[in-house]
Amino acid sequence: MKLLIVDDEHYIVNYLAALILEHAGEDLEVYKCYSGIEAMDLAKTMKIDLALLDIHMPGLSGIDTASGIAGYYPDCRFIFLTAFDNFEHIYAADKLDHSRYLLKTESDEVILDEVFSAIREIQSEAAKLHLLSTASQKSMLLSHLLQQTILKEIFSGGSIDKIIQSLQISFSEFPLDLNSPVFLMYTQIHHRTFQEKYRIHSRTTLEYLQLMDRLCVNKFHYSMLDLEQGTLLWLFQPSFDPSLASEFDLLESLANDFSDYCTDTLHRHVTVVLYPAASDWENIYKNFYTLQQYADSFITKAPLIYSSVNILDDEPSSLFLHSGDYIERTEIDRLLQELTFSLYQGSETDYAAVLKKLEEECTTIRSMHDIRAIKIYMSIALLLLNYIDLYQLQEHLASKIALYQLYYIYDFSSWKEAFHYIGSLSHHLFEIQDSKKTDKNNLLIQKIKLYIGQHLSETINLATISRVVNYNETYISRLFKQLTGISLSEYVSQERIKKAKQLLSSTSESIQNIAAVTGFDTSQYFSIVFKKMTGVSPSTYRKTHLYTRGD
Repeated sequence: MKLLIVDDEHYIVNYLAALILEHAGEDLEVYKCYSGIEAMDLAKTMKIDLALLDIHMPGLSGIDTASGIAGYYPDCRFIFLTAFDNFEHIYAADKLDHSRYLLKTESDEVILDEVFSAIREIQSEAAKLHLLSTASQKSMLLSHLLQQTILKEIFSGGSIDKIIQSLQISFSEFPLDLNSPVFLMYTQIHHRTFQEKYRIHSRTTLEYLQLMDRLCVNKFHYSMLDLEQGTLLWLFQPSFDPSLASEFDLLESLANDFSDYCTDTLHRHVTVVLYPAASDWENIYKNFYTLQQYADSFITKAPLIYSSVNILDDEPSSLFLHSGDYIERTEIDRLLQELTFSLYQGSETDYAAVLKKLEEECTTIRSMHDIRAIKIYMSIALLLLNYIDLYQLQEHLASKIALYQLYYIYDFSSWKEAFHYIGSLSHHLFEIQDSKKTDKNNLLIQKIKLYIGQHLSETINLATISRVVNYNETYISRLFKQLTGISLSEYVSQERIKKAKQLLSSTSESIQNIAAVTGFDTSQYFSIVFKKMTGVSPSTYRKTHLYTRGD
């Protein structure tokens, strides 16, 4: 939450900022301006939630400044401070929404009560909006999860008739008609960074579902199967009169809009492949497999630079295997899919449970020469090799475990031994990625501390640091507190006083200059904060320190 204090008297602004920060939580950011024009310039760059304004200011008055800010942010709250109990000013202030009026002569307790009362109102309103938004998002996610269950059953070879009957008995809703064919769109999201790959999965799923909701309005009903992180299969049925427009032309337009949005707004590259005709539910997996193979071959042939929408040829079967050579959907395929998802999701417990099931399948077969068991092992090996290559983990693994055994299967005397090796290798991968994530967080904190140390004389706040390190403000605030034990604002204050102590004890610079160098607007404000944190005034600290050194 952002609080703005505006007054042409610097001392009052600094005093109020120090008073409020002393009693506020770490989520409150306080900004200071010394004129209405300066406040308006700031409001153009960031959302203001609450503003404390002096009514009497040269140039742009507090009322005019508030009106301008309200034009940008209608929900902003205003508290007007003035030294005069004048009905005319009260009337003018009351004409603004969400405004209240205080005399500057009021006690600190009264001022704080008004400020935090306004903050509670803002939080209450935000909570109501969040509840509505959260309820909608939860409903969308719940519906998606129910659809996932149905789609997974279909892709595992379940009877369409039985699924329809089950839906009727349970009065469950499914957005697609299981008696009518569907169009298929395969999308592969190409994540740019390790951090992006490991974002909370439900959050990214919501992004894609909400985007598709907007794109499909009055055009298509849809459902989505989430195969693994970044790999999505969309299923569409038209919701318009096919005689009015070409179904496939509209779908191609939708696919291009989805691709453009991912590139321009989400800043993610995506490969999109459309199947050229509607698919019967009985053949849906075969057509999906064709889409997947085509997408993989496209990426292999040409490194992806921009988002792209591709359409299969009219006879896609000529691209790959003959129809009789398609791999049928089995329980093994589903387990391999779950294994992939767990690996990229960073869930070692789920990964180990699925790996155990695949191990049991191979040890039941026993023979090390059985084609089916070899295919299972090599599928896992290929998954791990792709993962290792994607995140450049070869050197990290070199000192922990031999990698050649992953693709040299005949070094093992049994499937049990082979899967023991796979389990050990996988455990090392999870350890390395956890360590890399920790190292990355520590490097981020070091970067923040370095920036603060180099810019103590300037205005330092979460918004500025967020732009410097390119991370979300809330994430930075929580991570800093988690890893250092203090809030970011506390750390900045400590560093400023630490620098001030050094200058007071080692130079003859005036207190006014030291205040400026350490980021304090006035020497009075500097003295207040210094005494509060050290117990003595700057001049007393200097005398005591110099006397001790000389002695």
